[in-house]
Amino acid sequence: MTRSIAALLSVFALEACAHQKVLEPATGAALAPGRLNVAEASAAGVTVTVTGDSWKGDPQDLGSLFTPVRVTLENHSGKTLRVSYRDFTLAGGNGFNYAAIPPMKARGTLSAREPSSSPSLRLAGWEHRGFYVAPHYSYLYPGLEPWPGMFAYDPLYYDNLYSRWPERLPTQDMLSEALPEGAVQDGGSVSGFVYFQSVTSRESAVRFEMNLVDASDGQAFAVLSIPFQTTQG
Repeated sequence: MTRSIAALLSVFALEACAHQKVLEPATGAALAPGRLNVAEASAAGVTVTVTGDSWKGDPQDLGSLFTPVRVTLENHSGKTLRVSYRDFTLAGGNGFNYAAIPPMKARGTLSAREPSSSPSLRLAGWEHRGFYVAPHYSYLYPGLEPWPGMFAYDPLYYDNLYSRWPERLPTQDMLSEALPEGAVQDGGSVSGFVYFQSVTSRESAVRFEMNLVDASDGQAFAVLSIPFQTTQG
């Protein structure tokens, strides 16, 4: 009987996920070669590819509370590129900018999927080459070398913005799949999810924006921008 109930709940969860709204590239967005759901943009030697419908982790219904966006950065700018959540934004059509949420501060209460039967834990799903992790996140990624330069920790942005949210999230998948803060050397790359404030229930169209900042001196040198639209997943 218990298994039957669990199976029924799993069906309901899958149906709920199937009806979640997601982001897809809008008209005018350049698409990655051979990928209809992956948009890309380049500026000053940096290329970003972005997809808004690729979250498959736990919780399955993450899109009902946040907007998870998978981002891949390729750096050929001749500079060391800063990767900081404050540099990412989803700009809504009504003028409101939706912030990227540090994964450790992504709080909320959502249903978790049934655990996998595999006894092994999944390792980090993001990819990297020539990447230094931000010092304040080095404890989460012991295999990565910390960035030796300055990388300010902003208590207001990281600690207070979402302090009143419940404590069920983040899940292990959210942490392991997140795009870590840090710095990408020239010729390097990094990939992972950025979790934004929920936009799909509020906006029919948004623009993904990233400020490109030199990690060595904190100077901005370009902006990447890609139009997206909300669609039924």
